Amino acid sequence: MIFDRKYLKAVIGIILVFCVGLIFFFMFAEPYGDGLEKTMENAEVEEGEPNHNAPLDYGGDYFAALLMGLLGFVIVLCCILIFAKIMRKKDEARNH
Repeated sequence: MIFDRKYLKAVIGIILVFCVGLIFFFMFAEPYGDGLEKTMENAEVEEGEPNHNAPLDYGGDYFAALLMGLLGFVIVLCCILIFAKIMRKKDEARNH
């Protein structure tokens, strides 16, 4: 499969936007919390022990979150490319 330069530029652009956006996410997420945390706080409910631990964790620092976010991005991108390839083969089989 040959990749066009415009797709490579788009992927790099998305990754850069993700990296910059992650900085702003950490600036606001840590002190203010998310909607679930605020709802639990308003209802005076304490967070319990987790039922299981995820194999990969975003952690509390920038580089761990960046690495896990990029890993997630690559996994989703690969899944989409595999799905598109399968669908293309099915379409070619129907047309022949």
